[in-house]
Amino acid sequence: MNDTKDLIKEKANEIAKKMNLEIFDVSLKKVRRKLKLEIIIDKLDGFVGIEDCEIFSREIESYLDDKDIIESSYDLIVSSPGLDRPLRNINDFIRFKGKLSKVILKQRIENRTAIKGYIEDIQDNVIYIKEKDGGKVIKIPYEKILRSNLEIDI
Repeated sequence: MNDTKDLIKEKANEIAKKMNLEIFDVSLKKVRRKLKLEIIIDKLDGFVGIEDCEIFSREIESYLDDKDIIESSYDLIVSSPGLDRPLRNINDFIRFKGKLSKVILKQRIENRTAIKGYIEDIQDNVIYIKEKDGGKVIKIPYEKILRSNLEIDI
C-alpha cells in the first residue's frame, strides 16, 4: 500500500503545482473493508475553495482510473486543512503571522502548557504570541511546541 500511496502523492503534487496549490496531506487507509483516499490540498496565497477541491478531485480521479492504481473500490475525499488547520512548521507560523492560534507546549512556559493568542512575531526560531485575553506577549522557543493550530477568531 505504501508504493500506491507514493504514486498517488507524486501525481497529486504534480496536479497541485499546476493549480498553484500544495499537498498538505495524503492518507490511504481501510475503513470498514473499503479503502478511503483522503487528499488535503492547501493554497499558499489564500484559502482553498470548493471549486479548487472539485477541480483537483476530477484531475486525480481521472488519473487514478486511467492507471488503475487502486485495485479495489475506494472513496476519494479532497478537502482543505480547514480554518483550524494545524501549524506544522516554523514557516506556517510566518505565513499566518497576525492570526489567532492555540499552542500546546511540551513543557510549561510561564506556568502554562497551552497558550491561545495572536502570532505576533517570529525571530530566531522563537514564536511571540500575544495572548487573546490580557494581551501579554509570550516568547515560545519553537522546539518547545508539541502542536499548534489556527483558531477561528470570532
